[in-house]
Amino acid sequence: MHQIGHDGRGATIWPARSIVEAAASRSASVAEALSDVSPASLAQPSLLPGWTRLTIACHLRYGAEALLRMTQAGIAGERAAHYPRGRGSQRPLTVEPAPGEDPQEVVDSLSRLSRTLGDVWSSLDTGAWDREVSEPADNPDLGTVPLSGLPLLRLTELEVHGSDLDLGLDDWSDVFVRAALPTRLAWLNSRRTNHREFARDLRGTWLLVATDGPTFMVTVTGDIVDSHPSCPVIGDCGPRGIQPRPPGPPAGASGR
Repeated sequence: MHQIGHDGRGATIWPARSIVEAAASRSASVAEALSDVSPASLAQPSLLPGWTRLTIACHLRYGAEALLRMTQAGIAGERAAHYPRGRGSQRPLTVEPAPGEDPQEVVDSLSRLSRTLGDVWSSLDTGAWDREVSEPADNPDLGTVPLSGLPLLRLTELEVHGSDLDLGLDDWSDVFVRAALPTRLAWLNSRRTNHREFARDLRGTWLLVATDGPTFMVTVTGDIVDSHPSCPVIGDCGPRGIQPRPPGPPAGASGR
């Protein structure tokens, strides 16, 4: 079984099947929670500032659609953009229902697309996970990623935005905490300098402390981000949470 996850920087390596199954399980939980509430409740604010529960449902629906399209393109050896019409112009349209679309239709299509995506991923053989998914050079968003990275992206948005719904989905899966979350933290080393605009005057060091997973030190200095595991013994770093640290000493201690 092909292994995906973050290796060598503080995370357990997980079989592809584990990531895909975790995403499918979370997808089902999100869809069930959304199906159980009224249209009025869907229109209520979520825990994510400026987004309603329906906004999150639309966002997760588009994520399933885009990752399905990118998976199929990667298998065929073709390029595919996460936002074919460009992030700036297309993304605002993906976080709201289509004209005349009922909120329940959004929830139903989210459930359907999530199941289809899970079925496609479950059908892939071992060699398929090593293929790269490339976007058009003039329309980057995710950059070039291995196909095995797409389930990690999906699990991340499902776990985080599932909690944002404020519908009793606060607990993150062990697979996410130990595989996907450290991978996303490691990606900070490149994501800040690829193609996104960012605040270049941001400086600081943060210790992200967990009681049931790897602890990470994140240091931001201008264009450079250093994100790496810290305190490998769980519980040795103090109280859990995000703790700001003075920017000087941790950067020196990390050998930079």
